[in-house]
Amino acid sequence: MSARGITFADVRRLSQQAGLDDIGVVAPQYWAEQADFMDGWLSNGLHGNMDYLTRNRDKRYDIRQLVPNAQTVIVALLSYAHSGHDYHRTMKSTLYRLQELLVKEFGQNIVSAENQHIFCDSAPVLERYTAIQAGLGFIGKNHQLIHPALGSMVHIGELVLQVPVIDTPEVEPVEKRCGNCTKCIDACPGKALGLPVWDARKCVAYITHKCIICQQVCPYNGSII
Repeated sequence: MSARGITFADVRRLSQQAGLDDIGVVAPQYWAEQADFMDGWLSNGLHGNMDYLTRNRDKRYDIRQLVPNAQTVIVALLSYAHSGHDYHRTMKSTLYRLQELLVKEFGQNIVSAENQHIFCDSAPVLERYTAIQAGLGFIGKNHQLIHPALGSMVHIGELVLQVPVIDTPEVEPVEKRCGNCTKCIDACPGKALGLPVWDARKCVAYITHKCIICQQVCPYNGSII
């Protein structure tokens, strides 16, 4: 293994070689504020029949319960344009490529040999919230993660390391930048947006898994679609 530690610059350099569109790094921790919000949201039944959200909450609120000895979460973004038809497979294969590059340079013991440590919409992980904490964007009025340059048409994945990433820059949460824009609210066919708390049961995508109107009308996606 290299005598020097892994730096944020190393992660960014290798992530670009792997083909990711952007990455952030965050130390794993218990997300107390989000846990309180999620517990209240679930208790009010706003998740509809997405019962999987009610399970494994200890792991969902603290990724260290999912990957013991976790010290770093690399949060990765891959745009729709680069993810293909099966985004789960594309994101995971890209993250495995990043892992290969990291292991080649820094040694096998940087990742768990016993626990799954690569995820994309496949495990109890608060992906959008973790991405926010990694400085990758903000939650817009369409309730999607919006990256200032990539927009909201991105998939999120995670690679969990057993070592710290040194020289990680201090992350300031990206301020919400929707301003007075209400295009997604006005266009939502189920009138699910603009409410004090999002009600999944009103969302057409929750029913059909096909609606992305709120993303299609978002100005942040104007150069993408």
